[in-house]
Amino acid sequence: MATLEKIRKRAGLLVTVVGLALFAFIIGDLLNSGNSFINRNQNNVVVVNGNAVDYQEYLSRENELTEVYQLQLGSTSLNDNYINQIRRTVYDDIVMENVLVPRLENLGMMITPEEMTDMVEGENISPILLQLPLFQNPQTGMFDRSAIINFLNQIKNIGSYPIDAQAQIQQYKTLWMFWEKNIKRNRMTEKYLTLLNKAIVANSLEAKDAFNNTSVSSDIVYVMESFSNVADSTINVPASEIEKLYKERKEMFRQNETCIIDYIAVDIVPSQDDYNYVAKEMDAIRAELETTDNVAALTNEKSERKYINAFFSINGFGQDADIIDFASTSEIGDIEGPIFKDNKYRILKLVDKTENADSVNVSEIMIAPRATEAENKAYADSLLNALKNGADFAELVQTHSVDQLVEKNGEIGWITEAGALQNLNEEFKKTVFSLPIGQCAIVKSTYGTHIVKVTDRTKNVPKYKVADIEYTVTPSSATRSLLYNTLNQFIANNNSVEKIEAAAKENGYNLVTNARVYSTDMTIGAVTGARQVVRWTFNNKKGNVSEINECDDKFVVVAHKGRLPEGYQSLASVTPQLKAELAAKKKSEEIAASLKSKNLTSIEAYADAMSANPDTVKFITMATSRITNIGVEPKLNALITLTPPDKVSEPVAGANGVYVFKVINRTTDNNPYDESSQKSMLEANNAYRIGSYALHYMQQKADIEDNRIRFY
Repeated sequence: MATLEKIRKRAGLLVTVVGLALFAFIIGDLLNSGNSFINRNQNNVVVVNGNAVDYQEYLSRENELTEVYQLQLGSTSLNDNYINQIRRTVYDDIVMENVLVPRLENLGMMITPEEMTDMVEGENISPILLQLPLFQNPQTGMFDRSAIINFLNQIKNIGSYPIDAQAQIQQYKTLWMFWEKNIKRNRMTEKYLTLLNKAIVANSLEAKDAFNNTSVSSDIVYVMESFSNVADSTINVPASEIEKLYKERKEMFRQNETCIIDYIAVDIVPSQDDYNYVAKEMDAIRAELETTDNVAALTNEKSERKYINAFFSINGFGQDADIIDFASTSEIGDIEGPIFKDNKYRILKLVDKTENADSVNVSEIMIAPRATEAENKAYADSLLNALKNGADFAELVQTHSVDQLVEKNGEIGWITEAGALQNLNEEFKKTVFSLPIGQCAIVKSTYGTHIVKVTDRTKNVPKYKVADIEYTVTPSSATRSLLYNTLNQFIANNNSVEKIEAAAKENGYNLVTNARVYSTDMTIGAVTGARQVVRWTFNNKKGNVSEINECDDKFVVVAHKGRLPEGYQSLASVTPQLKAELAAKKKSEEIAASLKSKNLTSIEAYADAMSANPDTVKFITMATSRITNIGVEPKLNALITLTPPDKVSEPVAGANGVYVFKVINRTTDNNPYDESSQKSMLEANNAYRIGSYALHYMQQKADIEDNRIRFY
């Protein structure tokens, strides 16, 4: 009881303590939840209209598309261009899924199973499938419906194939899922854009105006006076006019978040020591080439270009003038070089020469392997004897050949030694290039036993076998270290924006100042492979100086000067360009007024007054977008079309200068006006623009949070 009484007496304190404990528990839970929430937000690569895609999902989609690219390109190694393209495609797909697809669903647009079947196997094949080589007839190059049906049957019946074949078919399935998704999306987008295009039609006035704009063509003689003849100091552009133009053009000054940087890019190039070292090495290689009995091994060991054990005709050397001149004027065993050209040293040796056909047309029967070599020989001999006794080669191909050329009656086609035969052995090459037309022979290759027949051959020409040893001079590790360490010491001594700007020129560095960088950039000025620099820029603050980054063939250091937020560029930031535009307009008006006051009546007189030479331009219509040697001058277009021939115009104040012209020839198109076809032409021209504008507008109005810069 005493204890209970104590508790009661201190009830207020106890409530406070319990309350504080509960508060601490709740706050702790909220903080922990908040951390999880913050972490989740930090893992979001992109958020579109509230729909977030985190890094794992984004990476999964990127990996899926990477696999598709690898399968389609037949390579497991993709260069930076492909990787950047994949990442951009994944991002664009996510945006369109969240911007366009909801609109399509609201409109009730869908792709029915019947429609999908029609796009795959029916009469309206999807353009995506039409351009895939896998579904084209090899003889005609045209879409082959049976090829896609066979392809889909393989996927559907994957379990009926041997285990080793199922992996290949699974890859086909991956490709198909990707194609199918894109076929549907392409068709849905096409439907939506068609709906928009049908809602906007050309009227009769537009059609007539468009016809008139192109039906009258004028040739002119003209003179122009440049704005530079009026000093900037004589032109006053009030701030009120600049502000007014800014308000009129404000939408043009919308900007994404932008960082302003200074940067130094040092070319990683060879030093003189590097050139001297390679020159010495090439002299040693030449000495070895003069005595070696194994030219192929030496070439493959020392050269960047592998030895090709084949004869080339002069045409086979392409546009390589050096090797053509050497081969055609040398004797067997002659050596030329080292030659230095395009940052490479090169040594050539004429290994052999002959006269033979440049190419032969070959067909083959690839026989199925037997249990023993003796059985292989007996089988091949029986087929060869049948051919000698009059059997039809094409028929034997159909009944005995086991490779894919059966569909072409065994025809390999026209081949050269250095072309399709390059990967085959010497026996095969020597056999097909020694066989007379119409004769057959048994030959073995790395692929098995063949019966080959030469059906045609070109005339004999001189052919050459050349060893070509090439060695590009590249920066040595010592050169790279010197460039790096020198730049690193410069940055250590000048570790601020201000110090770098003050000291760069004195230390021999070219400093690029006030460069604008956007979060989606892959390059900075002439610096390629600069994504790591862009990431650093957007994840650092004003005043910071980066470490040295290696971007392709350059060492790059960045000084962060500031950040422009997403939105509209400020009036102050665009004042110089607006002021220049307004000043040009005032100059043109002043020049035009001055010329007009002189009451001149000929092009020659105006030319004297302008200290300019007359020039001519032909075929100008109202619709000409850019006048040759003049540029974009819509006012001039209109006045040229409306001015009678042989009349000297008044001075025209244009965007690029002041012009005086005379129409010296005018032609009118005599084709009759066809309103229907003119409207169709206008609507076709508008179709792309309408779709492009609509998709751009939807993205602009969407709430998109692009965080890719955090991740790559």
